[in-house]
Amino acid sequence: ADVDAKAARSRKHFKWTHPRHDVVDDDGRRFLRFVNARMLSRDGSLSSPGGSLTVDLSTGTIVSMVLPPDDDGDDEEEGDDAVGRETFRVRSVVDCQNQILSPGYIDIQLNGCYGVDFSNAGDVHVDKALTVKDVMDASARLARTGVTSFCPTVVSSSKETYRTIIPLIRRARMWQRENRMRWQQRQRQGKQRQRQSQRQYEVGANILGMHLEGPFFAPSKRGAHDERHIRSPVHGIETVKEVYGLSSDGSEEFDDDDDDHDVPREVIEPPKPEWQDVEIITLAPELEGAFSAIASLTQKRRQQPQDDDEEGEGEGETHPSPLNHPIVVSMGHTSATYQDGLTALSHGATLLTHLYNAMNPFHHRDPGLVGLLSPHVELLLKKEQQPLQKQQPRPHPTQPHPTRPRPQHHRHESKPLRPFYSLIADGIHVHPTAVSLAHRAHPAGCVLVTDAMSAMGLGDGIHSLGNMSVNIEGARATLANTDVLAGSVATMERCVKNFKEFAGCDAGEALLCGTLHPARVLGRDVARTRRRKEVVVVEPPVGVLEVGAAADLILVNDELDVLGTWVGGRLAYKNDEMIAKLRA
Repeated sequence: ADVDAKAARSRKHFKWTHPRHDVVDDDGRRFLRFVNARMLSRDGSLSSPGGSLTVDLSTGTIVSMVLPPDDDGDDEEEGDDAVGRETFRVRSVVDCQNQILSPGYIDIQLNGCYGVDFSNAGDVHVDKALTVKDVMDASARLARTGVTSFCPTVVSSSKETYRTIIPLIRRARMWQRENRMRWQQRQRQGKQRQRQSQRQYEVGANILGMHLEGPFFAPSKRGAHDERHIRSPVHGIETVKEVYGLSSDGSEEFDDDDDDHDVPREVIEPPKPEWQDVEIITLAPELEGAFSAIASLTQKRRQQPQDDDEEGEGEGETHPSPLNHPIVVSMGHTSATYQDGLTALSHGATLLTHLYNAMNPFHHRDPGLVGLLSPHVELLLKKEQQPLQKQQPRPHPTQPHPTRPRPQHHRHESKPLRPFYSLIADGIHVHPTAVSLAHRAHPAGCVLVTDAMSAMGLGDGIHSLGNMSVNIEGARATLANTDVLAGSVATMERCVKNFKEFAGCDAGEALLCGTLHPARVLGRDVARTRRRKEVVVVEPPVGVLEVGAAADLILVNDELDVLGTWVGGRLAYKNDEMIAKLRA
């Protein structure tokens, strides 16, 4: 009875303090602390209740983590030794009530949501043409579903559409980044209020580089993609650049030296599409010229060691130039055989797009791309890795990783073996048994995506996907007047919940498939160095709870309901209904 009374008093004093109420430390930094949390580790385990995590709001990163005492009675602490946990002056506290604190979800395949279609350039539905405001509004609303980062995805489209949409998404991404940098600067200056122009957009999910899904597809596996745009990359990388309008040098960049920060970037004439605008390209590897294109695209992922006269943190550190922007090549909408898949992997492909869908089914004499999940793939390709393994490689992204490692920079590493694979766990695209089989075969490679379209969050009716009409009935989205699936309308929150049920795994494993694994696909689970003009920018890791990582966080209960979302330490969403149940 005493224990129950104590728990009731704890629930009654549930604290949820907005970051604006914190205090300024002596050096001008502001801190937000999460307490009484069960925190997700890289291996999928959850810490015992009572952990705490501190965020520096002036940088949007995690600066301290304290885990509850272990079996020996010692607590584990990570943080800057110069700024120990006792020196933080924190009054802004979120009492997590022993719920799960996890990195936010990362959706690497999102065609649209809440009425926003990332493929609509206005060539068909002029009144629904995509704008920067649309992208920002979608970003803000995604936070309600636990998403803190996403790759806007464009379906197979015309050349004109790519030349319109890619720069537009880039303007939205730059606008978001500048707004965030200004807010963080004001935190360092101890200023609370912001001008109206700076509050133009709500806090929302990070807009990452784009996922270009098509148009290099097998015609028989195009699914809901417009057949008028389907083609082969017959001239390899040159065809890819010509279709997307990508320049060969990737050197253009917005001018960050512009002092007029109140002028939105959408009023500035945008540059043409560049390599740094793109994160992922999905193509069919069996097409003419595809292997050459894969080799050229993934060559950009090979980072050159910095010169001896440059400063570095150790041997093998790299500072990629715009020429070395990482492009992830994924295999999808394909009739590829198992051997085609092996060849694509050897050329640098690392991902399978929506496993099972728009590809040949598994057969015991021709396993197709699904067969690439087998450990046998590692045996077949391991010989090709030996010449590259003279130096001790960093653990491969799809292999188990030590618990709570220190953030580190990219180092020379071997080519991928088994690929990552994305799954749409909406209960319609893939049978629960097939979900479970894939996860049991290759759990470290599983990446949950929504593949959601603009109708997500809107309900039944006729909606658009690029220049096509889609009919929504319940959770099912099909091309109008057909039975062809046209993406999903499921949220990441729903997909992670479904996956936990379908795979029969625990909450930690399910969370990894929506957080760490997609971060590894993009190479973002470690600090990434990017060069913008003459400035080298270090982007913090995402998808992990580690000191130095981005404070992109979600608080969920054991049923994986999202209770709250923070992006860069800023509160983006609060589930008042679920929190009230905790207090009851």
